[in-house]
Amino acid sequence: VTTPGTDPHRARVIIVLVAVCTALQMTSYGMIFPLFARKIGDFGDSVAVLATSVIAYSLAGVIAAPVMGLLADRYGRRPLILGSFAVFAAAFAGYYVAASSLVFILIRGLAGALTAGLGPATMGLVADVAPEDERARWIGVIGGGTSAGFIIGPVAGGLLYDKWGYGPPFLASIGIALVTLLVAFFAIPETLTREKRRRAALHQERAARLAPETGTAVSFMASLPQPLPAFGTLLLVNLSMVFAWFFIDPQLPFYAFDDLEWSTAQFGAVISCYGWATLIGSLTLGRSSDRFGRKPILIIGLILHSAQYGGLMLTDGYWLIIGAFVIAGLGEALVNPALTAAYLDITPEEHRSRVMGIKTAVGSLGSLLAPALVTIVIRFVAPEGMFLISAAMI
Repeated sequence: VTTPGTDPHRARVIIVLVAVCTALQMTSYGMIFPLFARKIGDFGDSVAVLATSVIAYSLAGVIAAPVMGLLADRYGRRPLILGSFAVFAAAFAGYYVAASSLVFILIRGLAGALTAGLGPATMGLVADVAPEDERARWIGVIGGGTSAGFIIGPVAGGLLYDKWGYGPPFLASIGIALVTLLVAFFAIPETLTREKRRRAALHQERAARLAPETGTAVSFMASLPQPLPAFGTLLLVNLSMVFAWFFIDPQLPFYAFDDLEWSTAQFGAVISCYGWATLIGSLTLGRSSDRFGRKPILIIGLILHSAQYGGLMLTDGYWLIIGAFVIAGLGEALVNPALTAAYLDITPEEHRSRVMGIKTAVGSLGSLLAPALVTIVIRFVAPEGMFLISAAMI
C-alpha cells in the first residue's frame, strides 16, 4: 500500500514542537544536574556514591530501553513521550525530598527504567515525518533543543543554589517539567497512526506465513538493520561516546569544586557554553551528513568531541577549559545527527523505535560500565588520568 508522506509544513511544525519540549525538559534537568554532587556530599558521601546512582539509572535503561522501543512501535510514539515527561517531573520531586543516598539511588533507578522510551519514541517520530534526505537535519533540530536546555538550566540552577540553597532550583525544575508535560500533551500528535500500526502488523503476519515457502527468517535477528557489520560499528561508536563521558561524569563536579575551586555557577557556565556550542552547531551543521555522507562527518565530529577530555587533562585554566568544551560541543553537533540518521538509513520502517531502543540500551550499557569502573579505579587513578582514558576512548 502506497501512502503519501506527512505534509512538509506539518512535519516541520511537529519536529519543532518536539524540540521545544526537549529544550524545556533538559532545562529542568540541567537546573539540578550540578546539584547532584552537592546533595550526595551533604549526605556524607562522594564520587563512588554518585557513580552508583548513575549505574542504577543506566542499568535500568539497559533493561528497559529495547522493551520501550518495541512498545513505541506497537502502540505509538505519543504514550511513551508523555509517560516519560510525567516520570521526569515525579523524579525531580523525589530527588529534592530524598533523605539519604540510598533513596536518591533508588529514585534514579526507577527514573532510568520509566523514561527509557523517550529517546526511541522521539527518534521514531522524527523518522515517521521527516523526508529521508533530511533526517540528519531534523535530528539536529531535536539535538538543538537538548542543547538549549543545557544553556539555561545549569547556570540558572547554579545561581539559585549559590544564593538560596536547594529549594528554588528544585522547585523551578519541577515546575518546568510539569509545563513540559502540558505542552507535549496538547501539542504533540501521534505520528505512528493506527492505520500505520495495523499495516505493519499485517506485513509481519504475511511475512510469517510466507517464511516456510520463501526460506526467509522471521525473527529478532531478521528485524535488525542490514548489513549487520555496519550496525555493529554504529553501536560501537555509540558505546564509546557514552562510556567516555560517563567515565568522567562522577569525577568532574568534585574535580571542579574541590581541585579547581569553581563555584556551582562557574561549573554551570562551563556546561552552558557546551550547550551553546552544541545548539549553534546542531542548527548550522546538523545537516552536514545529508550533504557529505555519514562517515566523514562522524570521523570529524569525533575528533572535535575529544577536545573536552584533552582540555581537562592538559590545563586547569578556566577559559581554556571553556574553549575545549565549545570545540567538543561542535563535535557532538556533527556526530549525533549523523549517527542517528545512519541507524535510520539501514533500519526497516516497522522496527525504527525498536532499533532506537537497542541504540539507547547500548548507550545505557556504556553509562553503566563506565561509573562501575570508576568505583574501582578512583583510588588509583588521578582525575587527569581518567580524562586521558576518555580521550583515548574517543
